[in-house]
This record gives sequence, structure tokens and C-alpha cells, in this order.
Amino acid sequence: MPQIKLNVLGMLSVGFVNLVYAQSTPTEFAELSLEDLLNINIQDSEYGEADFKQLSVTYQFKVAEFEGYLDGDTKLSRDDVLFSPGLEERTNNNFPVVPTIIDQYVHILRVGYNISNNFQIAISIPYIIQETDHISSVEGYSEFLIRSEGLGDTVISTSYHLSSSDIYSWRISGGLSFPTGSIDEVGDTPRAPGDQQLPYTMQLGSGTFDIPLSMGIETKGDHSLSINLSAMIRTGRNDRNYRLGNNYDIRSRYNYRANNALSVFTGVAISYSEAIHGQDDELIVAGDFPYPASITNPALFGGKKISVSAGMNWKASNSLNLAGDFSRPVYQNLNGPQIRELWRAGIQLSILY
Repeated sequence: MPQIKLNVLGMLSVGFVNLVYAQSTPTEFAELSLEDLLNINIQDSEYGEADFKQLSVTYQFKVAEFEGYLDGDTKLSRDDVLFSPGLEERTNNNFPVVPTIIDQYVHILRVGYNISNNFQIAISIPYIIQETDHISSVEGYSEFLIRSEGLGDTVISTSYHLSSSDIYSWRISGGLSFPTGSIDEVGDTPRAPGDQQLPYTMQLGSGTFDIPLSMGIETKGDHSLSINLSAMIRTGRNDRNYRLGNNYDIRSRYNYRANNALSVFTGVAISYSEAIHGQDDELIVAGDFPYPASITNPALFGGKKISVSAGMNWKASNSLNLAGDFSRPVYQNLNGPQIRELWRAGIQLSILY
């Protein structure tokens, strides 16, 4: 019987061997789930045509944590980044406000439809939560927490198998990300009394129409390898006169199928992300040093990372699949001072109808 690979389609940009962008905005973190969903093969065993599933519903939850600072690949302490009036001179590399810990969470609901064995379409909607702890040299704001949450950018995506054999399969994927996530989140910051526009790291969407692209090859069998190239291409500028940087990655994964139900995998990813283009002028202040925090400076986003990951995929039945993964950067070279990623993890539940 023919082997039918049903790829769960998804939400915004990279693989279950996680792409790790540099300091990521919440929408970029959600985008990390597109290939997560695309590259998990729910169906690894041979099914007959009568068992072909056309409709899939997937729920995914991911979490990431950022702490500590890098300038390039040089580690910086909080004291290096925090400006202390009267004790040191203000420079372009120290700031009166310093994020200490960033926690990002995303819930993703995705509905996919398999038009044929080779062609699938899907729509995905994320719900994003971000919390950022800060320290500050501004009176009344020595320590404070900012939180934002809401719907992110909606993605319609497609995946097509170019060719397939008993040994390997080629696939291309693409889509369109719609700017449904807010870029007008506000909160109480030391910049001025009352609520003000929050930094790029607290906004829930990109504000632009974006294009996720992916191409990959995967071998088949109990021991399989995959290589994948991915990109998130931004278009234009949003209503606040900026756009997030493009993101690119290459990654590989080794998968071992222990039995018809359980497989485990490990992988490595190399990624590059650009700085933010343009600027939200509501985030700056008057004077020689317009950026009150590193996360308000669009030049201090982006960089290069290498990460490793491991995870499992459990097919509970012909219609139910559970997967989980954990990844950690082993090298980061960031446009800094920039807060660095510590780790990220995710779980995914998929149901086929």
C-alpha cells in the first residue's frame, strides 16, 4: 500500500528542530511554529486509501525564556547594560531601563485540509502572551513588570510534495501572514507618566503582510534525515513606520522510529535574522541618547544563532498524534547589547478526521 505522508500545516515560520531567531518579538516567536507544524508527519505508517484523513485540527503550546545580555558573542552583566546616573557616563550601550527576564508563550489553533496526498492547505491563529521583568535607574521604577497578550498574526499556508519515493520526499511550503496582531499595545513605563506605546518586544503582530517560505528533503525509514531551508520575508512598512527584519535558517534533523507509534529526534539549526527596519518614534525620548532601553533601539535586534534540539513524536492512534520538543542555543552572536535566549520548549496535539 502507498505510504501517505500527512504533514500538519501551520502557523508562521520554522521547524520542530527549532529555528531560534535573535531577541524575538512575540510575533516572531509565534512564527517559529509554522515549520513546527509543517514538518511533523502525523502519519508514519502505511495506511490504505480508505484510511486517508483529509481534515486535521492541531493545538500547539510553546514557551521561551530570555535572560542575560550579549554584544556580539561577548557576555555582559546587568550592571554593564544599566546606566547608573552619577556613577558613570551615559553611552549608546547603557540604558536607564533594562529588561531582565522575558517570557514568551503562544497557543496556536490550526485547521488543515489535505486536498490530495501531495497538497495541503491550512489556516492558523495564535494567541500570544508576553511578560517582561525590568530594572531601572528611574525613580519609582526600580523594578517593574510589563505584560501584553492577545491574538497574533493569522497565516494561511500550503505545502506541496514535489516528488516522493520509497527512499525520500521533497517538499515546498509557503503562505501569507496577515497583520491581525496588534502593534499598538500600551503600558506603564518609565518613559512618561501613564500608559505609552510599548517596545517592539511587547507587540503581538508584525503590522505587515509577510511571506513564509520553506523547502526541504527528508529520507524515509526507521533512521531518517531531513534538511530544510526556511525564510520569513517581510513586505513594506507598518502603520508605525517600521518592519521586522527578514529571517532565514537552515536546519537538519535525525529521526529514529522506535516502533509504529513512537519516534524520537534530535537536530541542529543555524539561523540569521535582520535588525528592525525603520523606527517607531513613540519609543524614543528627546536628547543625545534617544533610546531609554535596548529593546527600543531597532538596530539592537537580529543576529546569528546555532541551536540544538531533541524531542519525541507519539502516534496514539491513526487519528491522534502527540509531540514535544526542547531546544537550547549553543552559540549566539547578537546585535547588542541584546538579551539572549536561554531555551524554548513546546508540545503539540493533532487530531485527524
